[in-house]
Amino acid sequence: METQDSMLQKLIAKTEEDPHFRQWLLADPRSAVKETLNIEVPDDFEIVVHEDDARTAHLVLPPSAELNDAQLQRAAARGVTHECRPGMWF
Repeated sequence: METQDSMLQKLIAKTEEDPHFRQWLLADPRSAVKETLNIEVPDDFEIVVHEDDARTAHLVLPPSAELNDAQLQRAAARGVTHECRPGMWF
């Protein structure tokens, strides 16, 4: 099974090789990720792609330590274990 880091590196490498893929990933990240990595992305899971430039940098914070009700229900439904960590895609 691929790790989140290896999947991310695969996507980044593809954006560097293929400008059309880069635009697709920015415009429709769900479809681009599903097709490129051949994975299912849950309907209630949002993927947002940002592109840094010379004047913009994006800081991604891990989720709050406190889960809201919807997050708790989703975790319970999926049988999440202690192995899940902040920042995981699914």
